[in-house]
Amino acid sequence: MLRVFLFSLALLVALPLSAGGPRAVRKQAESSLRVTGFVVIGTDGTVQGHELDPKAPLTPLLVEFIGRSLDRWRFEPVKVNGEVVRARVPMSLRLVAKRSEDDKYNISITSTHFGSRESSQATDWPQRLEMKPPQFPTGALRVGGKGTAYLIVQIGRDGRVMNVDAEQVNLRVAGSTNQMDQLRKQFAQAAIHAARGWTFTPPTTGRNADRDSWLVRVPVDFRLVGEQTVQPGEWEAYIPGPRNMNMPWAQAQLKLAGNPDALPDSGVFPLEEGAKLLTPPAP
Repeated sequence: MLRVFLFSLALLVALPLSAGGPRAVRKQAESSLRVTGFVVIGTDGTVQGHELDPKAPLTPLLVEFIGRSLDRWRFEPVKVNGEVVRARVPMSLRLVAKRSEDDKYNISITSTHFGSRESSQATDWPQRLEMKPPQFPTGALRVGGKGTAYLIVQIGRDGRVMNVDAEQVNLRVAGSTNQMDQLRKQFAQAAIHAARGWTFTPPTTGRNADRDSWLVRVPVDFRLVGEQTVQPGEWEAYIPGPRNMNMPWAQAQLKLAGNPDALPDSGVFPLEEGAKLLTPPAP
C-alpha cells in the first residue's frame, strides 16, 4: 500500500459528530478483520477444502461461520495451460462486524481476493517503476482526516498511465455526511493527481504480455504520523465509502473483480484475480 504521511502538530483533531448524533455516526462505522488462507477449488468449481491462518484471532464460531460460507461458494474452474485442474489458491477475506439496533453485532464477509503475486512470475504483470506518493490534502490535515483511496489504474504499453480513477475511499474518522464526502473527494483527487505521473514496467511474459493495456489496483493510504498501522490479525474500525463502478474503460473487468479492501497487502495488484468467484459472499 502506498502510504502518505503528514507531519503536523495538529494530528489528532477529531471531526465533529454528524447532525444525527453519536448513534447515527456509529451506524456508519464498521469493525473489520482481514483473514488470509487458502481455498481448494475442484474441477467443477466447488470448494473442496480451505485453510485459515492459524495466527488469526478467530473464535470457534467465526471459524464455523467462514467454513459454512465457503462451502456455498462456486468458482469458475481454474485452468493451467488450458486444462481444468484442482487448485489450491491463496485467499484473503474481509470480515465485517456491524452493530445492530439491539446493540448486537452481525458478522459478514464483505469482500474477497484470490491469488497472490507469488503465484506467477513478476514479469507476468505490470511492476512499479516510479510511483511518487501524493501530497496530503491541506483541508484533510486541518480536521485530522485519515483514510485509504483505492485506485484503478489503466497502464499502456509504454508503461504510462492511460486512465485512473478512485474505486472507493474508506475513512478512519467520522463526521457529518458533508464532511466525509469532502474528505473522500480530497483523498481521491490527491491520489489520482499523483497517479497520472506514475510509470510501470509492462509485462514481458505470460498470457497477458501481448495486451494493449493492463488494469491494476493500487491502495493509497493517507495516514498521520503517530497513527499505528493495523497489524495482521487485528480488528480495525473504518467507515466504508461507496464503490465507484462508473469507469467505461474498466467497467467490464470491475464487474468480475472482488471489492478492493480485501487486498492481501500493499503494492500493485492485477484487477484480474487468480480465481473468479461466481457466487457473491453471503452472511
